[in-house]
Amino acid sequence: MTDRYVETLRLMAQAWHCDHLGHVNVSHYMGWLGDAAFAVLAMHGLDRARSAEENLGVAAVRAEIDYQAELRGGDLVRMETGVETIAERKIVFRHRLVRVGDDRIAMAARLTGVCLDLNSRRARAFPAAFAADVATAFGLPTPGQILAQGAAA
Repeated sequence: MTDRYVETLRLMAQAWHCDHLGHVNVSHYMGWLGDAAFAVLAMHGLDRARSAEENLGVAAVRAEIDYQAELRGGDLVRMETGVETIAERKIVFRHRLVRVGDDRIAMAARLTGVCLDLNSRRARAFPAAFAADVATAFGLPTPGQILAQGAAA
């Protein structure tokens, strides 16, 4: 598990985010998780423009979410995101949504994404410099180091 997190989103839960029970509906959490993941990608150079230029994107293939505290309209929250692993074609994000004021974790999630060639719709490798930058920022081995370790074993 990562111990390095960066703030990727800050917002106030709105009344329209809430369901008939009066708390934020689960459908909004997924959107916030996607925004946070894309923020990390952009922070490391894989923004919308580069994605379009290189015909690559990242698609979520797995999500695990633990809801730990209710959020209601008017709650200010921040999303903190870390990267657990980055491999040749796969990235695993850790997210935690923290209520500002009492610092209570309202939601924790683990999302797995795969780098895609947008033309063929098939998995492809992340750009090497991007993967190395993410690995360095989050204190992880680079995909090249992972491959080398596997070859040595």
